[in-house]
Amino acid sequence: MSDIIKSVDRALDILLYISHIGRPVGASHLSRVMGMHKSTVFRTLITLENKQFLVQDQNTGKYSLGVSVFSMSRKIKLYDIFGPYIKALGRSFKETINVSVLEEPYDGIYRSTIVAKEENNDHALSVNPEIGSSMNCYCSGVGKCLLAFSKNMMPELFNNYNYEKHTDNTIVTSEDLVSELDRIRKRGYALDNEEQELGLTCVAVPIFDSDGWAMAAISFSGPTARICKQDINVLVENLKQVSTEISKTL
Repeated sequence: MSDIIKSVDRALDILLYISHIGRPVGASHLSRVMGMHKSTVFRTLITLENKQFLVQDQNTGKYSLGVSVFSMSRKIKLYDIFGPYIKALGRSFKETINVSVLEEPYDGIYRSTIVAKEENNDHALSVNPEIGSSMNCYCSGVGKCLLAFSKNMMPELFNNYNYEKHTDNTIVTSEDLVSELDRIRKRGYALDNEEQELGLTCVAVPIFDSDGWAMAAISFSGPTARICKQDINVLVENLKQVSTEISKTL
């Protein structure tokens, strides 16, 4: 297209690539994989860094997404996208519904962040994190779901967790986490089986992008006694149906 500004197009390609690959990258790597002259890549990186869209690690010289990307992303009203779907689920099942995404592991730790939620006031939870709250993935249903189905996972980062044993059911080693992720991929959903707190259970399924990778995860959360009274397969199938509908709109 003749109206495209090449310098802006290059800058956006770099931002999208760094976001997609999920780890810091250097100018030489970007020059090679994107087919650009290193001097062009370097000038683009400096420009993006100046506006805080990128930040450079002074020790490694590599670049990661910066605070401007984070600030802009927080202004996106994701509830407008997910709201109608999770409201309908809430009316049907009277449980708390969360939609979460995977954070970039800037400090070497995978965490999930809640971007939309629906809750039933009659069934309020004792542990009920708000939109924007983040948590370690190893002990949450949505977190494990995102680790199991997201692209470009780096299992070596699982060793960076300080595996806190919240309950007897909490995963406490990276080996156990890898095994659990294999089971999740085979059955198509994840559980938080009282792994964060006794009496609280979560069922989560991925929301896939057009390439078949998880861009988010959607879950039911509720007291174990209530969740277990229901057929887990029914909960999963309803979550998957909504997940498919959301995927078609994005």
